[in-house]
Amino acid sequence: MQLRKWGEMILKSLIATIAFMGSFSFAQAQDFYDVSYKAGPVFKIVSPKIRIDSDYVLIPEEGNEIGYQFGLFAKVRVNNVYVQPELLVSTAQSRLDFLNYDGVVGFNPSADFEFTTLEIPLSIGVNIGNLRLDTGPGFSLMLSGSEYFLNERINVTQEYNQMTILWRFGLGLDINHLLLDFKYEFGLSKTEESLSRLIERELVPKQSQLVFSIGYSILRD
Repeated sequence: MQLRKWGEMILKSLIATIAFMGSFSFAQAQDFYDVSYKAGPVFKIVSPKIRIDSDYVLIPEEGNEIGYQFGLFAKVRVNNVYVQPELLVSTAQSRLDFLNYDGVVGFNPSADFEFTTLEIPLSIGVNIGNLRLDTGPGFSLMLSGSEYFLNERINVTQEYNQMTILWRFGLGLDINHLLLDFKYEFGLSKTEESLSRLIERELVPKQSQLVFSIGYSILRD
């Protein structure tokens, strides 16, 4: 119920922002403003970086696996300033090794995690010719999560934060209908809950990620 309320609040805020920008632009564009619109599908490749400062948990080389996001974007530009909200479904996997687990020296089992989230980033930026610079928040809503550990798969959706907040800095390029973007994102809140359930120690992983995206505008003005 709380997740639904957060999602409804965020979506209403995005819709209100777009509606305000649109109505303001239409009212003034004739005399003062150069207004353009873009919207369409977007696909992203995510390279996460998880850090844990601990002697009990190791992130193997394959632990930070590539993730994927797909969904829709809308962009409203007034002169050189634009607002771009997106609605994305994200899938990600990660792996952790637990060293000397349960006090057994040399026993280092691995835990695999899979997550599906709803991502709602909001970029505010400026156009410099075909180049773009932007920044803004992102809201990540947990849809499902699973953990595979010691030959047992369990649902851990409720063990993790139902909503986390990210911040992003990005560089983009517009080529006709294509929008290419490269962004750096980092968490402003907990990416996930403590690992104390597994190792009886309070450890909270820290995550940042690099994101490459390609969008195609099917609506242009």
